[in-house]
Amino acid sequence: MKIGDLVLHKTTTDLNRDKYGIVLKVYDYRFDHLQDEGSKWRPMVSVQWFHISRMMEHQQDRLKVISGNR
Repeated sequence: MKIGDLVLHKTTTDLNRDKYGIVLKVYDYRFDHLQDEGSKWRPMVSVQWFHISRMMEHQQDRLKVISGNR
């Protein structure tokens, strides 16, 4: 996932399929407070959704790229 990619949330249904967002920032986030044995680094993105007025943070694996900025 790269800056400028057009994305949808993986839970998107036909009722809200027009709710796209654009990736503004790509980064790794460290979850020190978790007690699991897995990786504590998670790939994250900041997304500006077109249907809301603020930017939101999401894990990359919860989004799908519709149109890549290549």
